[in-house]
Amino acid sequence: MKHYKLWLSAIILTSINTISRAQVSYFGEEAAKSEKLEILKKTTTLFTLQYADYAELDRFNEAIKRTWTITPFKIIKPEELSTYDKLPEYSFFYFDAYTEKLNDISNINVIYELKLITPSKNPKEKEETILGFVNLFPDVYTNLMVKEQSEKFESRKALKAKILNMLYNNSKFVNWSPGLLAGYLKQINDGLLSNQNRALDFQFYNKVRLPELANETLYVPEYVRQIFSSQKPKLTDSVVKAEPYNYKLKFVPYAELDSLILKKDTNIKYLVYTQRSFDKIISVYDSKDDKIIYQR
Repeated sequence: MKHYKLWLSAIILTSINTISRAQVSYFGEEAAKSEKLEILKKTTTLFTLQYADYAELDRFNEAIKRTWTITPFKIIKPEELSTYDKLPEYSFFYFDAYTEKLNDISNINVIYELKLITPSKNPKEKEETILGFVNLFPDVYTNLMVKEQSEKFESRKALKAKILNMLYNNSKFVNWSPGLLAGYLKQINDGLLSNQNRALDFQFYNKVRLPELANETLYVPEYVRQIFSSQKPKLTDSVVKAEPYNYKLKFVPYAELDSLILKKDTNIKYLVYTQRSFDKIISVYDSKDDKIIYQR
């Protein structure tokens, strides 16, 4: 356990020494100014899941119902999107990917995004507005496959269809589960309702709730231990001198963590670790109200 407490300090220090990135972003201020927010509130939001997720449909429905209040919602299958995406009374959550470039190096980011489709000035086209998104942490295989597809010289439409097919059928995101989704949606839902923006850069520290961990257990998804068991963080001088995380940790599998998060009479604080193209993001949530209490 001492080893894991040391790497927890290590990844926190690594995050502190870089520009903090948001794991969940939303654009309520811009949507309010353009009147897209009022249009959104009149829609039904359609949620799509990976095909493997439909085995846990009730759990996902429970998680969405717990924190998504800005619109009515319905969970549909990915193949049903084409039935609804031209109808004005719907908004959509779906998986997508985009390329980010830094110093001539390109990497892939996979996201779960909220899209609103409205009429444009050109009657033959529709205007697509992204109102919020969640940065996902694909496993090595998913990241490689999506990157390989994105580098192929195909039409944009054909390429997008192939990537979407892969994301829904043959991908794994290690920071994705019904319980974790509840926390992500809480941020987008409340951010839009309060007409606020949270762009890519973001850091946060709840001065009241985070210190409570001195007397509580921090729950950590098992995937975090697995990642750092196979890929230990580089211990720079600043990390070596750092004190380990000296409070209680408990590693739990997804199923147990989801049960604890979604159980009404159980309040826990839990960690989510995300790697996007060039960044590492640490978030801590409080299941009492699904709010984020720390992010670096």
